Amino acid sequence: MSDLDLEMRRMLCSTSLGYTAYHVWAQQARRERRFNIARLLEASSNVKRIKSEVAFRSLGEVGPTAQNIERALAGLEPATVATGPVTGTSTISRSLMTRAARALDAGRDLNADELGDLYVCGTCGEMMEGAPPPFCPVCNTVHEGFLSFRAAEAMGALGPQSIVKKLEHTSATLHALVDGLSEDCLSRRPTRGYSLKELVGHLADMDAVFRERAWLILETEQPRLPSAHPPTLAKATVYQHMPIGEMMEIFQNTRQQTLGLLRGLTAAAWHRTGHHEVFGTIPLTHQGNWVISHERAHLVEMAQIRHDLLTQLDETHPLQLQNRLFQRS
Repeated sequence: MSDLDLEMRRMLCSTSLGYTAYHVWAQQARRERRFNIARLLEASSNVKRIKSEVAFRSLGEVGPTAQNIERALAGLEPATVATGPVTGTSTISRSLMTRAARALDAGRDLNADELGDLYVCGTCGEMMEGAPPPFCPVCNTVHEGFLSFRAAEAMGALGPQSIVKKLEHTSATLHALVDGLSEDCLSRRPTRGYSLKELVGHLADMDAVFRERAWLILETEQPRLPSAHPPTLAKATVYQHMPIGEMMEIFQNTRQQTLGLLRGLTAAAWHRTGHHEVFGTIPLTHQGNWVISHERAHLVEMAQIRHDLLTQLDETHPLQLQNRLFQRS
């Protein structure tokens, strides 16, 4: 094995592990609502992914698709070597991670003035912060070939029509998630987490926060969006003993007001901006993606809670559940 081959295998092992580490850490940061730190970790994972792809191709592990399928069926088993550290291996990476560590020590996400837009060269994996240069300083790839991890896109890249459609569908999804469950079941908390009633109430609270921010962006020039954090789930305990029908009406009413504000907006209106302490100058589409991302995470959580509740009912009262499902069908 040549020195070059050995170095490429070392890079493949190191960058593949680094990609997995950064990718999973980014997912966890999003769960903790540290969205700028998540953006940093997502960019870092793509640095490692691109470098691992370069090493994989350099080792001759990629051929025509028919050959790749044959190798996939046979079971690819490349030789591995000791790698050394797999993360924090560049100067810019250590600098950015140090900033993130300081913010977390203060119990917060990175603010807009602490982390610029990030770009990763799609050819060699070089990371850059701030305004992108016209070409990569390492491999000369033009900036059109960069991957972007910008604050304005931190929550996703759905356009206005997709945002409105997803907001329209949430009510029906919530109705399906609570359908057929008793008030007691809907108030029952998992071992770790919140009840379905609390989650419905929380989504209604967050919709009102989003609508307030959207209104400010649409009605004022470059508004400073409220810096206070939106209502937390801990404040949703007030919904525990409220009838589910009343709660669904509350959500439906706030969502209809929000949709009434958004429907028919021009593309220019969706790209009006406001200033957010964490994300900096952001368009309305950013906040639309923010509320969609937030809702999706909780809807998945609610689907799991419903599944677990029905499983418990099936185990404790199989005949009762069978009759209830039969009546609904």
